[in-house]
Amino acid sequence: MSSPIYCILSAGSVHCVPVTSFNGLSKETPTKLTRIPNVDSLLDGPPTSLSILSPAILKIKNRNLLYTLNNPSLSDLESDVSRRFSNDSQTPEDEDRSFEAELESASAPVFVNKMFRLLLPKRWQVITLEASDDNGDETASNDEGYHHTSGKRNFAVPELQFKNSQLHIKIEDIDEGPKEAEIVSILNDYSTHAVYLPQYFVDLQTNLDSDYTQIRTLLTKIFPSWNLEIVVKRLTGGITNMLLSCNHKATDQTLLMRVYGQGTNLIIDRNREFVSHLVLNSLKLAPPIHARFSNGLIYGFLPGRSLEPAELSKKSIYPLIAQQLGNWHSRINCEYIEDGIEKLRKYTAGLKKHLQPDNESKEKSLKREKKHSKLLNNIWDLIEDWIMIVPATEALVKNFQSNLPDKLITADNIRDVILEEFKWLKSTLKRATKSSVVVSHCDLLSGNVIIPDDFDMDNEVEVNNLPKLVDNPIQFIDYEYMLPAPRAFDIANHFAEWQGFDCNRLLIPEPLNTNETMVTWCKGYLNNPESSQEEVDSLIHEISCYYGMPGFYWGIWAMIQSELSTIDFNYAEYSELRLEEYWIWKEKFDKN
Repeated sequence: MSSPIYCILSAGSVHCVPVTSFNGLSKETPTKLTRIPNVDSLLDGPPTSLSILSPAILKIKNRNLLYTLNNPSLSDLESDVSRRFSNDSQTPEDEDRSFEAELESASAPVFVNKMFRLLLPKRWQVITLEASDDNGDETASNDEGYHHTSGKRNFAVPELQFKNSQLHIKIEDIDEGPKEAEIVSILNDYSTHAVYLPQYFVDLQTNLDSDYTQIRTLLTKIFPSWNLEIVVKRLTGGITNMLLSCNHKATDQTLLMRVYGQGTNLIIDRNREFVSHLVLNSLKLAPPIHARFSNGLIYGFLPGRSLEPAELSKKSIYPLIAQQLGNWHSRINCEYIEDGIEKLRKYTAGLKKHLQPDNESKEKSLKREKKHSKLLNNIWDLIEDWIMIVPATEALVKNFQSNLPDKLITADNIRDVILEEFKWLKSTLKRATKSSVVVSHCDLLSGNVIIPDDFDMDNEVEVNNLPKLVDNPIQFIDYEYMLPAPRAFDIANHFAEWQGFDCNRLLIPEPLNTNETMVTWCKGYLNNPESSQEEVDSLIHEISCYYGMPGFYWGIWAMIQSELSTIDFNYAEYSELRLEEYWIWKEKFDKN
């Protein structure tokens, strides 16, 4: 059975620490977790079988499409490993077998016996843990033989006390790595951390039928001070996920739990979403994230309400949104997110290797991993990946045929046609303007913008008198689609959301320097009263070039969802409307 891990963010770097490391010498999976490292256990009974994650039993319309997806997230365990695990031949002993022999080849942070690796900035450290029982008596001794991963020598190193816990740490310095005080500082003073339970699955239907019993039990394990007196409510909003409010009566504390819609993780990198949330929280740009499980997240509640589409264009609102988005684009460091994603990928790759049946040939394993090894690093990669698996529906063929009459388009060549169109779009935009690549939200619709309940909608904001960034009341939520992208795409995508789900394109502001709304918005984004007219005009030109890309992006996305999602929403019709938005832009762009 795989170990849950703590994901700790400190000094801009994400560290993966197995929860079992905080449980002394016990090899039992813990039955209680906590966001402070004082852990006793995880589950009262046997863990949820990986078979429940098997695509074979997921309620997805087009299961064959699911198997062809090149899902970038290695963490979801909806892989051949999980399908193989659905058989009954796997014994508890097999699940618990140690993979010490694989340590040398595994680059992931792994827990073996009493040792795990923790990646600190620029250095690997080997950290050996020694726990104390309730009476302070040591339960481990040097007689057990702490050793370096090479197995060549024992070592004796100073012992450090972990603040607020019974954890003792012995540290072996490798290649003159950071001093003990630096390591203690990292462990004690991390700004953000969450627990990750890669094999804990929340069954929504079962919970709906049983008054959320499983969910309330899970919350008491993550927050041991909570009892089962938890009120769980299903919240509205969002067309791809279920959002639940969880209120603990005794303390009146409220958390949110998002349980992913079936199939949504197939086109969303959940590792990226999780790490992005951690990084955003460390910058105070997102609520705290407490836990991640196989099909969802538990995170802090932001007081306030989400906007309605019609409110995005209000003068009391949009300068503040512009300022906050500019803040995001300038403050979030892409390298921190990519580093954390890579560590989680390595961890989960090591997990999958550990779970691989012994009779599986290495050749087959390598072939499968190679087939699914493409990683998505930016918005362009993501769109190309979507094109490769978009279903060749009659509606999609008809849409492209009517807008590209010189081509003969069929179900057999539709993906090639879309890819050719995408390559034209990408090369054309890169020639037309140089838009800075930034960490982008990529889904800034009205529902993902939060304002305080007492926000005065009648108080117009003057762009020359914007509040300090720390006083900006606007907050963004939902980070599923965060990726490096040209800033102009993120802005154009937000403006496209002014039309709402009815796709009334007349509500999208014209990207012209004669449009007062556009000029004001761009000044708010630049957040500099001294910005020149040239700077504003240049930004507007950037945005105008990318005005067609959101329609292309969401048009392809919606057609995939039409085949995968069981959510009651007409994705096929939405796809057609968004693609039409792209064709209108292209016609105007070609004329200019």
